[in-house]
Amino acid sequence: MSDDLELNIPYDEEPTKEKFSSRVGTLAGFLPRKLRIVITIVLITAAIITLLNVFKPTAPKRPIPETVVKVEVIEASRGNYPVIVSTNGTIQADTRGNMVSQIRGEIVNVSDNFKNGGSFKAGDVLIEVDRRDYQAEVSQAISAVSQAQANLEQEQALAKQAERDWKRLGKTGPTPILVARKPQMAAAKAQAESAKARYETAQLNLDRTSITAPYDGRVIQRNAVLGQYVSIGTNLAEIFSTDGVEVRLPVSQDEYTQLGLDQLYSDTAAPITVVINSQLGSQQYQWNAVVTRTDSTFDLTTRQIDVIAEVIDPFGKSGNTPPLKIGQFVNADIQGRVMENVITVPNKSLREGSYVFTAQGSTLTRTPITIAWQDDKNAVISAGLNEGDIVVTTSLNSTLAGAKVKFDDYSANSAADTPVVEDSDVIVEDSDFTVEDSTVSDDASSDATSTEQIIEDTITTESDGETTVESDADISIDSSLNATESASEPVAPTQELPQPESPTNEALDSAEQNAAPSPNVTSTSSAATH
Repeated sequence: MSDDLELNIPYDEEPTKEKFSSRVGTLAGFLPRKLRIVITIVLITAAIITLLNVFKPTAPKRPIPETVVKVEVIEASRGNYPVIVSTNGTIQADTRGNMVSQIRGEIVNVSDNFKNGGSFKAGDVLIEVDRRDYQAEVSQAISAVSQAQANLEQEQALAKQAERDWKRLGKTGPTPILVARKPQMAAAKAQAESAKARYETAQLNLDRTSITAPYDGRVIQRNAVLGQYVSIGTNLAEIFSTDGVEVRLPVSQDEYTQLGLDQLYSDTAAPITVVINSQLGSQQYQWNAVVTRTDSTFDLTTRQIDVIAEVIDPFGKSGNTPPLKIGQFVNADIQGRVMENVITVPNKSLREGSYVFTAQGSTLTRTPITIAWQDDKNAVISAGLNEGDIVVTTSLNSTLAGAKVKFDDYSANSAADTPVVEDSDVIVEDSDFTVEDSTVSDDASSDATSTEQIIEDTITTESDGETTVESDADISIDSSLNATESASEPVAPTQELPQPESPTNEALDSAEQNAAPSPNVTSTSSAATH
């Protein structure tokens, strides 16, 4: 019976792949058409991303080459440095004012120098006013004085007579005041003095009819003319004295302190000199001046204080300089105190006013500093630098800190041993020839790299039909990335220079015909080749 037993097991003859496709197709039939499109796009996108990640190219990593910068340097040293403040101001008269009339009357005479710009001497008569009325007043005053004097003499005689009469009567006591006529004599005396005072006033007014110059000077503005009637207080002219002029020079609070003006009024203070400069036409002239005083307060608007300097020989009496004009704009250099044992550096070496670049060995270092004083050319350093420090004066980017440096004053052999790269240029320095390449790039990268190769290739002359090659010239090629280039950019692979092949006789003949007189040959191309 066992042979007749048959197992009834269903057998699925459809292949598994076809069955799975059939089931997927059946399942897809239940999905909306739009959803099926979205699922298809997502699957295709995922496949593409997977393939890109698997087969993405990898850029070769290259080490960042060392940057070498050519710089100009100075050695920091200590010494004395004078504080000189450059400022400007306007020439002003030391004495300046208005000439006014002290009497009333008509102007009957005017001096030829009484005009705008006219010059005069002290005591010169500039204006004459009609004096006839004042002469009459003087005559009247003289008569009044004579009459008052006669009255006084009469009272004095009467007083003496009363004194004698009192004694004749046998009176032994003092003479009474009324008997001695003392009140009458005092009144007469007062009248005589009053008459004299009126005479003096009349004579003074008569003298004032001739208006004279109070000092040597010049006329700025004339305000009265011949025939004009003037009264007391009338402004006749604006004049100034030529005895001296001054200039007001504004300085800041820091400049005021550095100049040592706090000690200006000290008995032991040295005079502070000023050199005044002005351009007249094509000529530059100078005048000397001395600081005489300063204002008592700082200006609340400008936060500056005026320094007043008196000009020596402002009108060129010695004949060496032309006269200064009132209101003329001038430049001035105030010679202040001397700062002793200080370190000074040129302004071009300062970076942002707070640090300088120094060369520590052959490395560029950023050194913070403190500035004690600075003028148009130099800065005095109070902290941060020591004597003997090498200070870089070349203008550099702040990102170059830590780079290697090479000094301009090095010898030629030293320069050849230490190639220099400025920006992205490739400089090849050699005693025989120099190759400069502005860019080195390939298809995989756009950034410059550093390559150093030694190529021995010196061709000697042909002798007796035989060619000899001496390999004794070293060619050093050094290039560097600009320090300011972004570090995130890919680095290009190094380009290898092809090794030179042995020259043939034809090549040697051509080289001899095209040889240049100078031993140095310079070539510039997009790729450094030979």
